[in-house]
Amino acid sequence: MYPLFESVHIRNGQIKNAVYHEKRFASSYFAYFNNRPAYSLFENISLPELDLDINYKLRIAYGLKDKKWQITPYKNSLPSTLQLVYDDTITYPYKFNDREHLNCLYQNRKNADDVLIICKGQITDTSYCNILFTDGSTIFTPSTPLLKGTCRARLLAENNIQTKLITPADIQYYRHFQLINALNDFDATRWIPIKNIYQPK
Repeated sequence: MYPLFESVHIRNGQIKNAVYHEKRFASSYFAYFNNRPAYSLFENISLPELDLDINYKLRIAYGLKDKKWQITPYKNSLPSTLQLVYDDTITYPYKFNDREHLNCLYQNRKNADDVLIICKGQITDTSYCNILFTDGSTIFTPSTPLLKGTCRARLLAENNIQTKLITPADIQYYRHFQLINALNDFDATRWIPIKNIYQPK
């Protein structure tokens, strides 16, 4: 009934990146249902009185005619080690509730916290995040993500990052990486050494 969803960050009692979530919702709805949305993403959603010292996740699941949502406290817990995994059949262009394929790939993380998925020779995403790379001066994100995240979209629009085709062989030319998603924005203090990306043995 609700094949798609959006995960939205609430900080200081305010919805973050609302414009980018609304834009992705509209394009995903149209692509999936072959019709213009019958409602807006945040229509009729009123936030309760929230603790301003706590981050929250607003999860909006939606279908053709309606949606449902829930708000839960969110604690940042980003991976710090990644295992490269290869799958040329994976697709995840929209935020589907069905994550079975991604979850199966996640099981191949071995001793790492998460997987970094390679599809048709190109770096894409981890199981839940877009990835950024830096060579010490410029910040790049793969031009072949599985899912075009809302944080990624905003950083690109603000010209803070650039897209680039990145292969596993290119990883050695970067110094650090960082994971981002709707609930974990870019943070200049959160870079992780590139050695924490593990190649298959």
